[in-house]
Amino acid sequence: MGRSATQDLLGLLESVLQTEIKGILVRDTEGIILNSGNISSEMTEFSVVAGGCAASVFTEKQIFPSEAQAESLKRIINIYAYAPFGASLSRVVASAKILETITNRKNLDEVMHQLVSYIIINGQFYKAGIMFLNEALLELRGGIYCNSDMKIDITRFRNMKFVFESKNKLSDIMFFDKTDTLDLGSSDEYEPLRRYFCNDVLVTSLGIGGKPIGVLIVCKGAYSRADKDAVRLFGNICSLSIEYFRTMKRLELVQSELDDAKKASSNSDNLMQIGSLSATVAHEMRNPLIAIGGFAKRLEASVSGEAAEYLKIVQSETARLEKLVEDILSYTKRTEIIYEKINLVLFIDEIMVLLKNCFALEQINIVVNIPDGLYVDADRDKLRQVIMNIITNAVQEMSEGGDLIIGSSESKGYVTVSFTDTGQGVPPEMKEKIFEPFYTRKRNGTGLGLALCRKLMRAHDGDIYVSDAAKGAVFTLVLPKRG
Repeated sequence: MGRSATQDLLGLLESVLQTEIKGILVRDTEGIILNSGNISSEMTEFSVVAGGCAASVFTEKQIFPSEAQAESLKRIINIYAYAPFGASLSRVVASAKILETITNRKNLDEVMHQLVSYIIINGQFYKAGIMFLNEALLELRGGIYCNSDMKIDITRFRNMKFVFESKNKLSDIMFFDKTDTLDLGSSDEYEPLRRYFCNDVLVTSLGIGGKPIGVLIVCKGAYSRADKDAVRLFGNICSLSIEYFRTMKRLELVQSELDDAKKASSNSDNLMQIGSLSATVAHEMRNPLIAIGGFAKRLEASVSGEAAEYLKIVQSETARLEKLVEDILSYTKRTEIIYEKINLVLFIDEIMVLLKNCFALEQINIVVNIPDGLYVDADRDKLRQVIMNIITNAVQEMSEGGDLIIGSSESKGYVTVSFTDTGQGVPPEMKEKIFEPFYTRKRNGTGLGLALCRKLMRAHDGDIYVSDAAKGAVFTLVLPKRG
């Protein structure tokens, strides 16, 4: 195994274990196949048995891998130990390219096309096909197929279907999340598959969150342990990409429906329909998004380099979508106010502690002009949410640094809290629009932050306003006194 492959192997193992590896020794029945780094008795050692080989990993301190970490270590060592020279690296590079295609947001057909092409070119298989499960009909339908001539057959393969008339090895592989070989010549029921693949195939289940969505089928002359682990890796990436694009498509459709509904909404009934639609969709989207984020995080532990970077992008995009879902749920759910007396100075200090990293990065000068004895009657959690949103917006408006002045005033019936920044200000024509749902001036904004602030303030029988400052804008909260 070449030097670069060894370094890549150590990098992958370190990403799984989250610790520095000083040396590694890998043996099989024929002898030592890898000896790298410091494997002296001064180091601590633990062993990983992966198929027909055993790896001794040396670190400075004793570590105890979890079951999940141990499984990842086995797969990584198998790929590197048993693939022909250069094959394991090409598979990792192929994985990185597929992840790049996903994060560039090309359509699903392009990603599937890329996937089966890389399996043929870099995975050294003769044929590859992806089939999707119709759970209601208990059948698999062709998705995309490629052979060694690099001919992508979509039309004919998509018309092919395989019906599960009884429990068999293929159903076990798919429903029990396995990767295994399958003899298509063992039964006449596999005849539809034999038209496209050789008799002996390698199959891995596709799915996320324990729910099967299909299978990836490849074939070649014989299969090593490295082939099985590589196909499992490709299957994991395929599952991630399918769920990612399904989620993105649903969000695009929902956003389109929300935009249409918002344009047509001229009364409270239409607004209620928007809220109901948003809440329903947000609930449906939450679990797939959590699954995608968790799956990408687990997959990141098995790769390094470009592949790991692309997985970070997937996680970042997923987190952004999760934030959108949470904002929708917060905006649409019923608001119940639990009042308590809050010392405003101490309350602002608590919020500053939560946001101090934000200010340190943005070089914002904070001035708090609030008398010590001033109290407000409010729901602590909801008022905190409003104030944090306003301060965060102000910081984002002052990307080059500036001043944020927090002041207050008190009358017989009300307490007002003002936030004056030295940012870009708010144009006059936008002063009311910025409080409307889904209206945003930010590239990655959800358009629900200030709308939610107004909703929460009005639930307190108060309100929020924006006005001009000498430079920047002033956001003012109005809270009525109680009792």
